[in-house]
Amino acid sequence: MRQNLLRADSALLSYPIREVVIIGKQLEKLGDFSMIWENIGDPVAAGEPVPAWMHDVIQEQVATDRSFAYTETKGALAAREYVLEHFSDKKKCTVEDILFFNGLGEAINKVMNNLPKETRVLVPSPTYPSHATAESMHAGCAFLSYSLDPENNWEPDVEEIENKVKYNDNVVGILVINPNNPTGSVYKRETLEKIVAIAKKYDCFLIFDEIYHHMIFDGVKTTLLHEIVQDVPGISMKGISKDIPWPGSRCGWIEVYNAEKDINFKGFIEIILLTKMLEVCSTTLPQIVLPHLYEHPEYECYLQGRIRKYEERANEACEFFSHIPHVRVNKPKGVFYLVVELLNLPRNTLDSVNKQVRLFLDDLEQTPESLSKNTDFQFAYELMGSEGICVVPLTGFSSDRNGFRMTLLQENDEIFTKTLEKIGRAINIYYS
Repeated sequence: MRQNLLRADSALLSYPIREVVIIGKQLEKLGDFSMIWENIGDPVAAGEPVPAWMHDVIQEQVATDRSFAYTETKGALAAREYVLEHFSDKKKCTVEDILFFNGLGEAINKVMNNLPKETRVLVPSPTYPSHATAESMHAGCAFLSYSLDPENNWEPDVEEIENKVKYNDNVVGILVINPNNPTGSVYKRETLEKIVAIAKKYDCFLIFDEIYHHMIFDGVKTTLLHEIVQDVPGISMKGISKDIPWPGSRCGWIEVYNAEKDINFKGFIEIILLTKMLEVCSTTLPQIVLPHLYEHPEYECYLQGRIRKYEERANEACEFFSHIPHVRVNKPKGVFYLVVELLNLPRNTLDSVNKQVRLFLDDLEQTPESLSKNTDFQFAYELMGSEGICVVPLTGFSSDRNGFRMTLLQENDEIFTKTLEKIGRAINIYYS
């Protein structure tokens, strides 16, 4: 090429949730086995059947001509009206303050990339990789984070948040993921109110990723941004890929609160809308289906059945790992993930399924890229090569703690129990 096509900050691009799949697929071929994929939150891929009533609702809408047309740039009016009525607050948001995207991945990038490069958004650690990567890429340097504390059920470190906002004038926004991916924690209302107070005190805006707002376990209460935001400018991110098993719909939206309270923030939101106009609109079908899915008479019972299953999985996994040395787990309060910390994790190897896998892993683990990564990446590679289980290293979620995230989605009870047993065996051997 006559000019370099690679951006100087391209090394910041990372999405370990899918990157481990590339290695896993190679190991499957070399080892001649089928991998158990615990890396991604896709209920359908984990064996959960899509109910017949969902098929019926979608097929009914596909049969209409309007499902083939564009929507308004902000999104189908009926979908925005439904979101406002059921998931938001008319006192802080209007139907014109709701904007649909092709999944929250697009929403995250639109929000981050339209900020001036010198401004920063404080993200949690660990965090969903799309947030950290988008923040890094927009700024052209490492992301700026605050800690979640595993000794306090992964609650945010509020004191650290305030210090990083107070002493860095470039911080204009604070990101909160609640209920949280990857940890499964659901934050206390008082913690969230303190974060809102910090944003108000230092004139920042808030971003709350609330896509799992329906996915909370029995007896747990979640606090949504619109309940506590007061007059602080804020953005809530939601979507239909979690409480409805349709991740392939790529249907997410943002709800903007208090845009009229700050002319600068309002202008920022208008820029996001203008960049969305360049794409015309998001995909029509999932938007027009949305109200029909949520209002279906079988939806609520179906959702609660799924949540009960995930909580049972969480209970079984936490009980199992509580007996494994060198491990720390916090029982999730929602979502469908479990984070397992591996304390004082060494670099070690496990017996691979065959010689070809062993040689592949030896070469992989000696590359400069692998050696530069935390030790939990090597554990994840070894787990794939010995037990045929793919998890995501915890440091892949922009954390400085070693461990891994697995899902609670496996539909087959026997496979889930055997998966736990295989992971437990691998941990014991790895440390020995």
